Amino acid sequence: MAMTDQPKVTSFSYPAHEKALLSFVRSTLEGREDPQKRNILLTGAIGSGKSTFVQNLLDEMRIQPAGYMTIRHIGPDEKRQGYAHVPAANRRRTGFLTVRHDEEEDFPCSDCFLQAGPEGRIFDLDLFYRAVSDLIDRPGPLVVLDELGGDELLMDDFYRKVLELLGSSSRPVILVWKHDASFERTVSRSTLSEEEKDLLRERRRTIASQPSLVQVELSNGSQAAGHARRTIWMEDDAEEVFLPAAEEAEEQVAVPAKARRMTLRFALMAAGLLAIILLSFAVGWYGISPGTILHFFWSRLFGTGAVFPDNVHTVLVNVRLPRIAMGLLVGSGLSVAGHTFQGIFQNPMASPDVLGASSGAGFGAALAILWGFTATGITMMSFVFGLVSIILVLVLTSFVRAQRVLALILTGIVVSSLFSAGLSLIKLAADPTDKLPAITYWLMGSLNSSQVKQLYFAAPLIMGGLLIIFLLRWQLNVLMAGEDAAATMGVRTRLVRVILIMAATLVTATCVSVSGVIGWVGLVVPHIARMLMGTDNRYSLPASAMIGAGFLVLVDDVARRASTSGIPLGILTAFIGAPFFIYLILRQGRRGVAA
Repeated sequence: MAMTDQPKVTSFSYPAHEKALLSFVRSTLEGREDPQKRNILLTGAIGSGKSTFVQNLLDEMRIQPAGYMTIRHIGPDEKRQGYAHVPAANRRRTGFLTVRHDEEEDFPCSDCFLQAGPEGRIFDLDLFYRAVSDLIDRPGPLVVLDELGGDELLMDDFYRKVLELLGSSSRPVILVWKHDASFERTVSRSTLSEEEKDLLRERRRTIASQPSLVQVELSNGSQAAGHARRTIWMEDDAEEVFLPAAEEAEEQVAVPAKARRMTLRFALMAAGLLAIILLSFAVGWYGISPGTILHFFWSRLFGTGAVFPDNVHTVLVNVRLPRIAMGLLVGSGLSVAGHTFQGIFQNPMASPDVLGASSGAGFGAALAILWGFTATGITMMSFVFGLVSIILVLVLTSFVRAQRVLALILTGIVVSSLFSAGLSLIKLAADPTDKLPAITYWLMGSLNSSQVKQLYFAAPLIMGGLLIIFLLRWQLNVLMAGEDAAATMGVRTRLVRVILIMAATLVTATCVSVSGVIGWVGLVVPHIARMLMGTDNRYSLPASAMIGAGFLVLVDDVARRASTSGIPLGILTAFIGAPFFIYLILRQGRRGVAA
C-alpha cells in the first residue's frame, strides 16, 4: 500500500541526524512550523528507532505525556505472554518496558488485551478499548500512541477516538506505527479476513491523510549516514526543502569539531604513552641514556650495523623489553575488561574480577606453587583455573531463567568466594618458610617474571579478546541505553552480552595468569577514560587501553626503582587507586548536592 495522498512526508536518517530530527519534531508540536499541523505520524522499519526517538524527545521536552505506554509481559520462562497498557504519567519514558511475574499462576494475564499462547494470538478488542480510552482522555500536554496501526483500528469506537484526537487543537498527538512495507508483511501473516485487512488498510490511509498530521519517516542511519542534507517532500511537487542554514551549518561543524578534538586527545595520549615506554627502557639499576636506546632500536629495525656493548643488548632485549611489553598488555587488558564489565552491568563499581576469574587464577597459581611447578607451569595452572571459574559461573547461571544479569553477578561472587576459601586452605597447608612467601608474593602482582615465552602465550589471547571488544564497542553503547532500546535498534542483546563477557573474562584470566592479581587498574582507569573522552565507548574504550597500558608500565617503573627486589604492583596500584576513587566519590557527591 502506498501513501501517495499524504499532505507531507519528512525523511530523516536516524540516529545520525537525531539533533535535527528533535528540533524539527519539537517545533512542529509547538506549532512553530504551521499552527494547523501540530500532530506527528512517525513511521519506519522495524528496528529503525521509532520508540527510542520518542523516549529521547520526551526527555528533551521534559514533559509527561497523556495517553498510554505499551508493556510487554514476560513470564518466568522468559517468554512473551501478552501486552497491556498503563498511563504514561506513571513512567518516565514511553515505549516498551519489561514486567516480570514471579508466579506462573499470574498467567493468563487478566489485564493483557493481547495474549500469545499455544492456541495462537488472541486480541481482546473490548478489553483494549476499556483499558485505553480512559487513559487517552486524561489531562496532559501530549498524547503518544505507540505501536498504533494494528488490529485495534478495526474497532469503530477506537478509530473514531483517534480521528477525534487528530481533529482537536487542544494538544498535539504523536502516532507511532510501522511503515507500509513492514505493515504489509505483518498483516499478510495474520488470521484476519480479506475484508478486515482491506478495512485496516483504508483506515490507515484515512488517518495518515489527516490535514493536521506531518509524517516523519526514519531511515536506517547506517544506510543514510553519507547524506549531509535531509530532504522534505511536499504534497504534489517534488521540491527539495532543506533545514535552516544555521542548523545545517551547526551540524556540519559539530561533527568535524568533535572528530578533531578526539583526534588531538588520542594524539596526546599516544605521545604520552611513547614517552613512558622510552622512560621505562631507561629506568633501572643499569642506567641507559634515551639517546642510546633510540639508537639501539633504530639499528635493530633498519640494520645500520651499529655495535653496542653486550650489557646494553641483554638489558634492553632480554630484560626490559619483555617486561614493558607485558606491562602494556596487562594494563590495557585489565582496563578494557573493567570498562566492558562496567558498561554491561551498568555499575561503576564493576571490575575485571566480577565473575571470579581473578580468584580462580590465583587459586590455580597457588596450587602450582604448592606442588613445585616451574614458572611456565604456574602460568598455565593459573590460566586453566581462571577459565574453570568462568565455565562454572556460566553453567550455574544457565539454570536461572529470570534476571540473568543479576544471577551472573551473584554467581560470580559465590564462585569467587569458593576459590578464595580454597586459596586460604592452600596457604594453611603451604610451607611457611618457602612456599607460603612465594604464594603471597605472587598474589600481590608483579612483572618480575616476564619472559618472551610468556609473551608468546599471553599476547594472542589478550589481543584477541581486545579485538572482539573493540569491534563490538558500538553495540556496548546500545546495551548501556537499556535492554529495550537495544532490541528496538536490532541488537541481539543476549548474544552480544555473552560475547563481551566471555572476551573480557578471557582477557582477565590471561592477565592474572602472567602477572598475578593487580587490583584497581580495571576499576579506576575506565573512569579516567570517560572523564577525558566522554561516555561514548567508541572513544573511551581505546582510551582505557592506552591509559591503562601507560599507567601500569609507569607504576612498574616506580616498583623497579623503589627496591632491588621490586615492590609488588598490587600494593602501589592500591595506594594510587584508592585515593583517586575517593576523589571520584566526593566529586559525584558534590554534583548530587548541586543538582
